[in-house]
Amino acid sequence: MKIFPIAVCTLLVAASSATSAQAPGRVMTMTRTAKQFGDLEIRIDDAARKHDQAALEKLLAPRFEQRDAAAPGQPLPRADFIRHLLAQSRGDGFAMGDIAVHEFGTTAVVSYAATQFVVDVWVKSGDDYQLAVRYIGGPAAATKGVNPKL
Repeated sequence: MKIFPIAVCTLLVAASSATSAQAPGRVMTMTRTAKQFGDLEIRIDDAARKHDQAALEKLLAPRFEQRDAAAPGQPLPRADFIRHLLAQSRGDGFAMGDIAVHEFGTTAVVSYAATQFVVDVWVKSGDDYQLAVRYIGGPAAATKGVNPKL
């Protein structure tokens, strides 16, 4: 009879330590939705690197704008955003991590860390999604792990 409580305690301790050991370095499986929107983000980068303005035009909503935390009252209009992307594009792709997607009907809010923390608002247009608004701010490394109280 004493073996059963000892066995239960041993299993609980083992399960607890296994869970806590996995938490800091856990490997996250990307969801289908995160992959879908991650691929859209990569398509924007690929179009810019290939100087494919037509592809950028299709991926961006007609009233697209980029808003920057450093200049919140000065949105970057669609045409200027495209010009900037085509002028700044490099041969190598960008690295994207910590992607999260929140869907609200025909709208998806996608956040990820690249060189900056980015929040994109994608809106369904027909069968495809178009990027409607991009919010950027601060270096991604500076925002990682920070939980400010608002």
